[in-house]
Amino acid sequence: MCIAAPAKVVEIREEEKIGFVDFGGVKQQIKLDLIDEIEVGKYVLVHAGYAIESLDDQAAKESLEAWDELLDILDEEDKELQASENK
Repeated sequence: MCIAAPAKVVEIREEEKIGFVDFGGVKQQIKLDLIDEIEVGKYVLVHAGYAIESLDDQAAKESLEAWDELLDILDEEDKELQASENK
């Protein structure tokens, strides 16, 4: 299974075909070889260090909400696991 995460584009270096994105406070370099049009401030899906798809505002909002929900569930499961190990 492949997972692509949404991230906000914060910098583009067109001559190098790279950019930098923000994953909720974590900045990462990405390659821009697979998409044509990209703008600072827009969102992209990132997989294995490549921007694979540009997202419109609605798709970015939905994707970010889904990721937040998933992370909340994982955090809760982790807390439950730690609590059961401490008993």
